Amino acid sequence: MNKELRTLEDYLKAIYRLEEVLGHAKTSDIAKELGVTAATVSKTLRKLESNGYVIWLPYEGVRLSDRGRKIAVDIVKKHRIAESFLYHYLGFDLVKAHEYAHMLEHMPSEFFERLWLFMKKPSVCPHGNLIPGLPKYNENEIKEIENDKPLANFDKDAKVKITRILCSFQYDLMKTLINANISRGTIVTIEKKDSLGIVVKSPNNISVKLPYYQANLIRGLEITST
Repeated sequence: MNKELRTLEDYLKAIYRLEEVLGHAKTSDIAKELGVTAATVSKTLRKLESNGYVIWLPYEGVRLSDRGRKIAVDIVKKHRIAESFLYHYLGFDLVKAHEYAHMLEHMPSEFFERLWLFMKKPSVCPHGNLIPGLPKYNENEIKEIENDKPLANFDKDAKVKITRILCSFQYDLMKTLINANISRGTIVTIEKKDSLGIVVKSPNNISVKLPYYQANLIRGLEITST
């Protein structure tokens, strides 16, 4: 794959994933996701806009056009199907499954269609994120994520069950969470909140500091005592 096409796909994926969290993608957030400068992002976005892949939103950032979304959905769908296979069937950890899925996502669509059927039609990836573009969804699998919200929105001392982690290109965040034994289904406690971010306590009593940007990539449901 040539560099220009890879750049296009990486930008469209990053924008898609940020839209999942925020509804749009800011230049600064895209820069964080891809590890490039804001100036580089602005230059590339102008090119993507001129080619009809994104739409500028005044004072907000960009969102995908129909043309850009079609490509992004196809890539993210392939990535999350591959990730599910690598994690659930081949036993790779979440970080390696994510990395290797990034390499596999350029295989033909037929490969992923058969893989999805082989895995008995999963609706979400190992991180709890919806696999887009599927012909049907399992209501039981997606029920939890319908009403979840970012960790940043919970009050101090709340106990939260993690429903999905929209890590995208945030490999360091993924590694931090895995080291603290935090993944989909884990119950964490919001230990502290201040102007810089939040601190969550994992089941094995490890405190993890998360700036608000990262806390918005992790979603959950509050566990209330009965």
